[in-house]
Amino acid sequence: MQVNSLSEEQRKDLESQLKEFTQEMTRLKRINRSWDAGLTITTIILTLAITTLTTLEPIDEQAKKITTGILGGVIVAIQSIGNAFPVKQRAGSYRLLQAQAKNLLSDVKYLENTDELKNIESQFYELNKEAAKIEVQ
Repeated sequence: MQVNSLSEEQRKDLESQLKEFTQEMTRLKRINRSWDAGLTITTIILTLAITTLTTLEPIDEQAKKITTGILGGVIVAIQSIGNAFPVKQRAGSYRLLQAQAKNLLSDVKYLENTDELKNIESQFYELNKEAAKIEVQ
């Protein structure tokens, strides 16, 4: 056996780690995408409710003002949540990491020696660092 040869166990271990990472990025992407969609749809519905409410005649003006104020406050709160937790940006970042991990997963199937393994491991560790940075943002 050559010193620079790659064992099947090493390749499978890295492949397993990459699969797990890809699945985690997929999960996190879906969660953030769902939150983004939910916040956006809620904002749209509340905006339509305010618009509809202001055009209705049989409703008391004071009740309109109170309801419009409350709904407006909820919309501002939702927008603040979107700023505090940038779910749309996170979803995009997780999607990018997912794609990069999938590329590495394809590459790992054709590894021939430990130098190539070390190169892919290094790239994988960089992906892990990038994933950690996303959570801090």
